[in-house]
Amino acid sequence: MNSSIFLKPDALVEGQYVTLGDLFSGIDPQQADIAVAHAPQPGKQTILDYRWLYGIAQRHNVSWRPRTTADQVLVTRASQVITIDEIRDAIEDALKDQGVQTPFIVDLSSENLQIHLPVDALNNVDISALDINSRTQRFVASVTTGARTAQQRTYRISGKYYPLSSVPVLVEPISRGSVVRPDQVEYRNFRSERVPSGAIRDINDVIGKEIIRPTNPNEPLMFRDFTNPILVRRGSLVTIRLVTANMSLTARGKALENGSLGDVIRVINQSSNNTIQVEVVAENEVRALPAMSQ
Repeated sequence: MNSSIFLKPDALVEGQYVTLGDLFSGIDPQQADIAVAHAPQPGKQTILDYRWLYGIAQRHNVSWRPRTTADQVLVTRASQVITIDEIRDAIEDALKDQGVQTPFIVDLSSENLQIHLPVDALNNVDISALDINSRTQRFVASVTTGARTAQQRTYRISGKYYPLSSVPVLVEPISRGSVVRPDQVEYRNFRSERVPSGAIRDINDVIGKEIIRPTNPNEPLMFRDFTNPILVRRGSLVTIRLVTANMSLTARGKALENGSLGDVIRVINQSSNNTIQVEVVAENEVRALPAMSQ
């Protein structure tokens, strides 16, 4: 026996065949490229046990014999991987080409699928066929890899697409009574069927509003959870302005009720002690309504 010949416990092969050089070290270089077995499929493994290895060694005059029955070689076929994300992207593009309106997301029935290709194969992904049921939003896609080559394979993958709606959400917890700032809200996409009826769609309907019920961040917002902030509170002193084409007057007054921007409320004009109706225009500032001013 040649003591310089050793068994390789692990073999990583790229081609279609396992060679003597994949299994043994120290052999004659002219023997190293002799194919002795088919390699497993790309990304797969197979175990060659001591009996098989000893038979191959004898057949090719390799001076090796098993030391124990545990001698074996784990053969792994190298591969390039097409991930489920790449497959999903290709299907999404095909759905768009077929007229499915964006935005949408795709849910595949085989979320753990990986396609292993030989290392020398083209790694392109083609959607060779696509059947869509627009009523149920379900589809079946024929996903082809290695098109027009000896490694061409086609896989049938089913799934469903879900239209998305872009709605504003809070990006952080905000306490009750706080007024929402522009940096505290942004748009997020949700599956349309999961957006509640009555949800706020325009971010401008949130910014500057006062929160009246606790609201979770990153969830659709409801009109019932917000109100216009109180700019004038009952009992507070306010500046009353009366502006016409010919004059501009100011007076001090006392609010008889709360008011938000644009609300019409009653105040007491401290100069005349009369109750008048005014429109809230800013914090503690109101505009006298000409027809009702005194």
